[in-house]
Amino acid sequence: MNLPPNLDHSNPKSYNLNMIEMMCRGNEPQILNMVSVFIEQISKSIDEIEKAYVENDFLKIKNLAHKTKPTLTYFGTAKLEKEFIETELLISKEIISTELEQKIKRLQLMANEVVTELKDDFKLT
Repeated sequence: MNLPPNLDHSNPKSYNLNMIEMMCRGNEPQILNMVSVFIEQISKSIDEIEKAYVENDFLKIKNLAHKTKPTLTYFGTAKLEKEFIETELLISKEIISTELEQKIKRLQLMANEVVTELKDDFKLT
């Protein structure tokens, strides 16, 4: 198996696996496993954040966002990580707002973009 390149200047990726590759010492099956787990976990976290928002459960949203951020760092998803940080700041106000709702929708869109890229690059379904 050949890993996809981290950077194609004509089409920059929304992720960077340098840290994952270091952690796995280049073990491609282990990297693939970590990518698969990431895809599953980020999708689940975003779904749970959306449900918690509908239920006005700000504490749960805050906990989920906080728990998810380190994983985003490992996978080099800087834009998505920044969006999580901004969302956390809005959540700390504990007020339902259009801005917070838009941030959560943007999290979903950005996470879907990363997941789609990873699935395409690693030929995952």
